[in-house]
Amino acid sequence: MGSTTTRVVVGEFLKGEKNPKVVGVGESETKGIRHGYIVNISEAVSSLKNAISMAEKNSGIKIRRAFVSIGGVTLRGDVSSGIGIISKADGEVTGLDINKALQDCEDNLNLNNKKVIKVFPLSFKLDGKEILGRPEGMKGTKLEIKALFITCAISHFEDLLEVITLAGIEPIDIIASAEAGSRIVLSEKQKIVGGALVNIGSETVSLSVFENRTLVSLHTFSIGGADITNELIENHLKKIKRNELLPAGVVFIGGSANIPLLEEFSKTALKLPSRIGTTEIFGNIKTKLRDPSWFTALGLIMSDDDNNFYPEGLFKNFFKNLKRIIKLNIKQLMP
Repeated sequence: MGSTTTRVVVGEFLKGEKNPKVVGVGESETKGIRHGYIVNISEAVSSLKNAISMAEKNSGIKIRRAFVSIGGVTLRGDVSSGIGIISKADGEVTGLDINKALQDCEDNLNLNNKKVIKVFPLSFKLDGKEILGRPEGMKGTKLEIKALFITCAISHFEDLLEVITLAGIEPIDIIASAEAGSRIVLSEKQKIVGGALVNIGSETVSLSVFENRTLVSLHTFSIGGADITNELIENHLKKIKRNELLPAGVVFIGGSANIPLLEEFSKTALKLPSRIGTTEIFGNIKTKLRDPSWFTALGLIMSDDDNNFYPEGLFKNFFKNLKRIIKLNIKQLMP
């Protein structure tokens, strides 16, 4: 649900096919959302219902459940470090030890009025030595983890859930818009060597940076469209020490990504390869869906192949709270 347009994509997974087939789409003018933030729930619900109705008509499928993208000015990434003491007597690292270290990461963050959407482990150290890959099965005494926490304002998260629920949809998962878009426009190689994805909406711009196959930074700017400046992007890349150090360059998506001369200005200002996002994943894709404004919605129906994980128990209350909010909203609708 963008600030100006709400988009719905229906995908069908066929046996033997790696990627889904797009069987229906819907879009409508968004009302009730500013800077990606819901300001009028009833108007936002109406916008979503209109897009869903069109997608159902085009696909011939009744939509009951969906993956949902979340964006907006409060969406951001925060890096935190945590420590866990290995619990087994023989010093073997287990999922429980990773869970404890990640929980320590979360405890070290200031999460007042914030909701954790997803966690991306960035690095592991065992007894002070950095290790590659996941540490399960290795032996040591102390596990250190650095992780990126994707968060948003609790009020924004709950308002979005309310809109989805009132539109008659059960959310399967809530996914950061930057992650969804990256699934179809950034290759595995680009994510490994280092690349940035810039999603330019009408009222917000998000900048996400990938390295070693994982998201390492996410920031949202309260600007959009023609207001975007490469200076903002460059300053943030300098802040995270990635300016001029991203071999895969910068890829632009979003409804305002077709700004004239954007690629040329970006190459000059950022001194990095720059291009407008494209995708060849969907062989049957309609012409209009090749527009970068659709890439977040298209990314939602792609499976998550990244090496990110949720250790058991770390977010055990996430879906419990999700179901509680949904049930509460349904009860409010009952006479």
